[in-house]
Amino acid sequence: MRHQFDRREFCRQAASWLISLGVAPQLARLMAQEPDVPVVPVTWSKPLDGKKIQCFVCPMNCILADGEVCFCRARLNRGGKCYNMAFGNPSVVGIDPIEKGPLYHYLPGTKAFAMGTSGCNFRCLYCQNWEQSQKMAIETENIDLKPEMVLPEVKAGDCQSIMFTYTEPIMFQEYCLEVSKLARAQGYRLQVASAAFANPEPFKELMNSVDAATLALKGFTETFYRKVCGQSLKPVLTAIKAARETKVWLELVNLVVPGYNDNLDEMKAMTAWIARELGPDTPLHLSRFFPQYKLKMLSPTPIAVLEKCREIAMAEGLRFVYLANVGIHPASNTYCPRCKMEIVSRAAFAVREVKIKDGACPGCQEKIPGVWA
Repeated sequence: MRHQFDRREFCRQAASWLISLGVAPQLARLMAQEPDVPVVPVTWSKPLDGKKIQCFVCPMNCILADGEVCFCRARLNRGGKCYNMAFGNPSVVGIDPIEKGPLYHYLPGTKAFAMGTSGCNFRCLYCQNWEQSQKMAIETENIDLKPEMVLPEVKAGDCQSIMFTYTEPIMFQEYCLEVSKLARAQGYRLQVASAAFANPEPFKELMNSVDAATLALKGFTETFYRKVCGQSLKPVLTAIKAARETKVWLELVNLVVPGYNDNLDEMKAMTAWIARELGPDTPLHLSRFFPQYKLKMLSPTPIAVLEKCREIAMAEGLRFVYLANVGIHPASNTYCPRCKMEIVSRAAFAVREVKIKDGACPGCQEKIPGVWA
């Protein structure tokens, strides 16, 4: 009997087969001929001779022949113009506590409508969302959620904000910008969780479209970034400093991976850089690693290692350092840096109590940086 395939299923199977063979250019051309996904123009790109284009969103600065797809798997050259396939078609959607960002100094105890699309310009060995981040939109199960369809879902979920997360938002930046424009007009807040491997100007555009950001500083050596993330550290530091130049509320997260980035001297250098370049009031989340993806052979990060890293960070001048992914732990709470009163108590991602009044500690009236109401 002859089997019948619709176009999407055919392309999905063909794409998966080609990827398994490592045939990226052929897959790219298959996609570009007639992609069964939305395509929107990319601003940060320019045409080159011979119908080639160059994308400037991230430091890869990919040059694509007609029909080829960027390293991030989201942008393609179609007829000499750059388009994004990750628009209005998220592959992951959920309602999360805002603390899951992680964001601890921004609207504590509220809910965020969270979403991410396929594609990423990193190749992290421990990626939690690799089934979306390491694939193209044609390979993933997507949700039809055009920008104008997002706000009814946010309202139905009783969410106070929208968070671009799960995968890398700079890959679906055009989608973020359009959703942001509509959401801000209705009074919603927006957040982004990003690995910050972006060129400064496009990244500033993204930062200016949201109200808060959690940026991942995954390690502090080029060796770690090359070996574990498949990219470079230097552009990340540049982008994080560019984000600090905007009005976005900024927090950082570092996933501490045993044997890879848990060197205490490197932790000292990283936290000293944060205090110096971003300021001592920048919250830092030291997150516990659990075996994922290609690093399943490792053990979870020992709590004692995280506690030692926190001690080092605070010794380098950071005033708000948290342990994340550790369940109930005193270092998940917020303490006044002056009188040491516990002013926000948490259990994992759940907020138990917020004592902050008018942005200040109720005990000594020390101003606590953040957005608390």
